[in-house]
Amino acid sequence: MRIQTLYEFLVLTTKLNFTETAKGFFISQSVLSDHISNLEKELGTRLFVRDRHSVRLTESGRIFKEDASVIVADYERAIERLQLYRESISTVLHLGFLMGSFGAFLPAICERYRRSHPETEFRFHTLELGEMQPALQNDDIDIGFMIFAKGLEGSKFTHRTLYTDNYKLAVPKGHPLASRKSVRIEDLRGENVIASRFEHAKSMQAQMSVMLRNADVEVSIIDEIRDVGALMATLVSSNGVALALDCLDVYGGGNIIFLPIEDLDAKVNVGPVWKTTRETDELLSFISFLQRETKNFKKDDFISRRGVSFFSSDAKNA
Repeated sequence: MRIQTLYEFLVLTTKLNFTETAKGFFISQSVLSDHISNLEKELGTRLFVRDRHSVRLTESGRIFKEDASVIVADYERAIERLQLYRESISTVLHLGFLMGSFGAFLPAICERYRRSHPETEFRFHTLELGEMQPALQNDDIDIGFMIFAKGLEGSKFTHRTLYTDNYKLAVPKGHPLASRKSVRIEDLRGENVIASRFEHAKSMQAQMSVMLRNADVEVSIIDEIRDVGALMATLVSSNGVALALDCLDVYGGGNIIFLPIEDLDAKVNVGPVWKTTRETDELLSFISFLQRETKNFKKDDFISRRGVSFFSSDAKNA
């Protein structure tokens, strides 16, 4: 079984078109057809149903797709390890980050760190709110740039706070509350307040839901909302409102306004988190560099999509 054939098989399961898939691999349609036929013979089962008008996966094909994806991922990791060995790179730090909470500064700070530590490589992983802590727990990433509550202190994780964020009311532009400069909890009575179960700090979300219900504010939890983008889209389409961190306004697409809530004091910390048992000299060196270089940053510098005008070492050298 050729690894290249597995790549071709996986792409074909997505495109379900032999001609388009073959073009992507710079081979002819007939060559691709032969590769798939040989794979089916080797496996002793049909992977695709083919006729003049369509291509679709068989049940065997769907099952094999899952295992083929694992095989290809393992192969790519093995190649990466060999490449790193050949290049004599001694350190690779895998960084997970939330797109809304960290902007252009993160790759920039990594580039600056590598100027004095060329032996260090970075691998970046964009994760959703609910995926970060499991990724740390499973050693899929070394450092998670994430949102966390104070309850994280004293746990198996170590953290540094770069900035604090607070919850605001996310309101569609066409909503009656959108013209306000701020709101109070009592203003939410009778509103369609939407929440989801993907929340990064479930204890905080639970506390706020209880607080809202105690104030006679109904909260609708929608299980199908799996990420921030889906939440923002739901708010616009339903003309609902939601409690959301201020930094997440980047997902609003210009259709959502974030209003301060005068009588709600719910802050969270934002910064790097890592598993204490995975702590290394290289990891701590990068964390120290990160703190030094961003000590003069404001919140907007961390979440800006346009980068920052200076780092701390720039200010010293000016």
